[in-house]
Amino acid sequence: MKVKGEKASSIPAPLRSAFRLDWRAGMGRLAILLVLFSVGCTKSMIRGDLNRIQPYSDQPRAGNVYLLRGFIGIWSYGIDGIGREINESGVRANVYRCEQWREVTAAILAKYKDQKASEPLVIVAHSWGADHALDMAHALEAAHISIDLIVTLDPVTPPKVPGNVKWCYNIYQTNGAWDKIPFFRGVALQAVNGSTGLLQNLNIRADRTDLLEPNTDHYNIEKNQKIHREVIAQVLKVGGRFGHSFIRRRQCLPRRLRERRWRARGLPPLRRGLPENEKRLRQLKETCRRGLSGAERLQV
Repeated sequence: MKVKGEKASSIPAPLRSAFRLDWRAGMGRLAILLVLFSVGCTKSMIRGDLNRIQPYSDQPRAGNVYLLRGFIGIWSYGIDGIGREINESGVRANVYRCEQWREVTAAILAKYKDQKASEPLVIVAHSWGADHALDMAHALEAAHISIDLIVTLDPVTPPKVPGNVKWCYNIYQTNGAWDKIPFFRGVALQAVNGSTGLLQNLNIRADRTDLLEPNTDHYNIEKNQKIHREVIAQVLKVGGRFGHSFIRRRQCLPRRLRERRWRARGLPPLRRGLPENEKRLRQLKETCRRGLSGAERLQV
């Protein structure tokens, strides 16, 4: 029956009905897949601990690395893997959700603002998290806080790199027609006028094909193990050999206990006489004696 005002359809009624059924079934399957996918990615959507933000490290190497996942963390669980590997390399690293970037910025401002000196500050981020890493840099620039290194993986709609970033290492990939759409892409970065920092744009489909793995795209670039190794290599170039708090604790522990714990971790002993350590050890010697009592030394 034709209803008044209804246009005649060129699609037969049985086919229209089948399409509606297929559409509803498809949406149902999509909903199920989304639920299952979100359950599988729960860990990558956990919020990072803001109390972990601090200007000094308690790990063997100096510096703190703050990592930002991409949009709500669903596709960026590779960032968690990079964070684990950075920690295993001896550098202190903590992972946060993309949506926490303002809170992380506020915590850095609170912890770093009045510090006369601090250990290297590093940010590693993917996708929209990479965009927000640069938003963080702009906010920190207003407080005169410099960033030693920012590593971005496939930034999408990034602002320009501000002048307080000493080194920006951008790993991205061109994606043909997708590059004109402001999502699911990676782009080269630009620095603000007058910036004296170093900006490196590395297109893995042109400049660094050695980092490209089969089927690499925007959703899995941060899971690429070659890129993991590349990111960690740059982080280790910035981090010093030993962290402030780590050396202070080691010097305050009784030697026998100190060496036993050191050997248990499979690490070489901290020897005097190395030019890179002597100055720092002398500077921290008095602080150590004033800061910890004998009882406290055993609890460190």
